[in-house]
Amino acid sequence: MMRSNLILAFTPKFIWTACLILALSLSNTAFSSAPHNVYLTATESDGIPLQQPATEFSCSDKIYAVIELSGLSREMHKLDAVWRDPHGKDREFTEYEFQASNESERIWVWLKLHRPAEAALVSFINPSAGMDEFIGKWELHLAIDNEPLETKSFSVLC
Repeated sequence: MMRSNLILAFTPKFIWTACLILALSLSNTAFSSAPHNVYLTATESDGIPLQQPATEFSCSDKIYAVIELSGLSREMHKLDAVWRDPHGKDREFTEYEFQASNESERIWVWLKLHRPAEAALVSFINPSAGMDEFIGKWELHLAIDNEPLETKSFSVLC
């Protein structure tokens, strides 16, 4: 019976290359895998959104997107929020830089729809006057540090 021993020689160059490949693969991991919670709400108290998630809103609501994050490094981060209307048009863009200082962070952005001035006079007769282009299914696209975090869908009804 013949016996063979296989000896693997790991040279410093091989180990360095393996570590580099591992580091690059971890750095390309989407931020969406980090612990987070995102919800939309129109309920607030003294300008602070309450945790009462909703997916349907009125044309007159101030729509909050609340982003609860944990596990962030204690450094500067950037939140990007793109509010896309039912026609696929980007209506509002928010860029917010913040310093992570706790194990968890709670930040929010909001959207407030405004009717055209010429439609304000008839809004008491027709509450959706001038708001037709806002009615329907919206999307909110969120990213942290240029990495996609989450997309939320919601509806605006008048």
